[in-house]
Amino acid sequence: MTDSAPSARSRYPLGVLVVILIAAVRGMTIVAGLVGFEGNAVIDWLRAASPLPEFRPGSDLEIVARILLAGLLIASVLVVIGLLARRRWAWVLAIVSSGVILAIDLGWWYGGDARYISMLFNVIAVFYLNQRDVRQALRGGATEP
Repeated sequence: MTDSAPSARSRYPLGVLVVILIAAVRGMTIVAGLVGFEGNAVIDWLRAASPLPEFRPGSDLEIVARILLAGLLIASVLVVIGLLARRRWAWVLAIVSSGVILAIDLGWWYGGDARYISMLFNVIAVFYLNQRDVRQALRGGATEP
């Protein structure tokens, strides 16, 4: 006799799905910021949601920003893969990368070039990453009620 209902272990909590979606969208915003395509409303929105604003081409700050964006892109891809595989390190990487991006966003906000969409995405990600069911699903939380 087979049970057609999926077990609780096989389903992802809503918070994990939200964080996976946010990490995927964050990756797309970073790619849009790195590539710099223009003219399409969706691509323009993605570029505006990137955690770092555009810099003058060839400046030292632009080179540092591109390196930072490439690292954040790699982290976002790893977060998506790791969360889909229910790995504890993916939860840790998601928290760390969201915290780093929030710190960067706050710096840009203080400097007068706020990245509100990026801030919103990462606040939502941190909120869901700290939910008990998300931590438990990723083997990182306590099991008490």
